[in-house]
Amino acid sequence: MRKVLVLLIFLLVLLVAADRGAHYAAESEIAKRISQQYDMASEPEVTIGGFPFLHQAIGGEYQEIHVVTGAMTVEEVQVDRVDVTLTDVRAPFSDLLTEPNVVAGGVEGTVLLPYSELQKRLPEGVVIEAANGAPRMSGDLAYQGFSASLSSGFTIEVDGDELTVTPQDIELGEDLVPTSVVESMLTLTMKLPRLPFDLEVTDVELLPNGIQATAVGSNVQIVGSADK
Repeated sequence: MRKVLVLLIFLLVLLVAADRGAHYAAESEIAKRISQQYDMASEPEVTIGGFPFLHQAIGGEYQEIHVVTGAMTVEEVQVDRVDVTLTDVRAPFSDLLTEPNVVAGGVEGTVLLPYSELQKRLPEGVVIEAANGAPRMSGDLAYQGFSASLSSGFTIEVDGDELTVTPQDIELGEDLVPTSVVESMLTLTMKLPRLPFDLEVTDVELLPNGIQATAVGSNVQIVGSADK
């Protein structure tokens, strides 16, 4: 009886080791394929949820995959980070090493854009800095031969693939430039690039380190061609 118990424990350890080994291999392969799919400078962090892994792998369906990317450039727009959770993922394990075809039924997460993307669209001499945790525009604004120091908060809204920035609480060091003119010069619209994983932005929030966009997607081709 003792020998049988020892054998069962040994087999269980082997199964767990095989499960973890296949788990790691799949995460590494998906990370590599995603970096190639979206032309990333470095591979993202990929975590496949659920246990046991082999049960999901054999069926080719995964409950949840978490992906976090590093900084990348998308259509000349800098993106600091994409952090998404993929659900109802269909990825046949046998295909991962040959012709990977990974489709997620649902995608939700966040995208972080640096303030430098807004700043380069502002008038020369105006920068965005976080003061006491709240981002503000500040600097010297040139207008018709005059220069006025300014400080202004701002709000940001999203409509489809466009971000609109509107200044508020404008403070001027000199009365050389009308406030209405300053407001007009600081108001801007930025077109979002086509984001990885075909994400669609639904909301935006101003953080001390950038603009965090909440985004979702459905039936997204994560890796491979949609024609497969």
